[in-house]
Amino acid sequence: MVNNKMLDNLFQLVHALKRQLHEQIEQLDLGVTPMHVRVIKIINKMTPCTAIDIATMLERDKAQITRLVNTLIEKEFITKIANPTDKRSSYLCVTERGMEIVEKLAVIDNAMQEKITEHISSDEIAVFQQLADKMTDNLRYK
Repeated sequence: MVNNKMLDNLFQLVHALKRQLHEQIEQLDLGVTPMHVRVIKIINKMTPCTAIDIATMLERDKAQITRLVNTLIEKEFITKIANPTDKRSSYLCVTERGMEIVEKLAVIDNAMQEKITEHISSDEIAVFQQLADKMTDNLRYK
């Protein structure tokens, strides 16, 4: 039998992180899912940002991203503005209401970063980041 301890550890880590983030996001009572939160964060960091950019970054289909974006527009967390160089696309921007969420999310992210790295040295974190990057590349490009 193959020893899947490493995979089990990775699944446990990802599940624990997702659960913690989901709980924190629910406490904000935003009425959106963690995936909506990821989209808001991407739009905030990437300027200019289109729905296609988000679909590419998250490796999701355009229809799913369109639904997520439409929900965020309805809740007034983001808005669309015309792309001056391409009439067929729009840029997405975080609204003032959305920025309030981004600021709350930053506090959650910082707390999660502190919690997950407690009792772990800077060297250990650097090694983990290198290994995680390599593993991700292995899954994406092979």
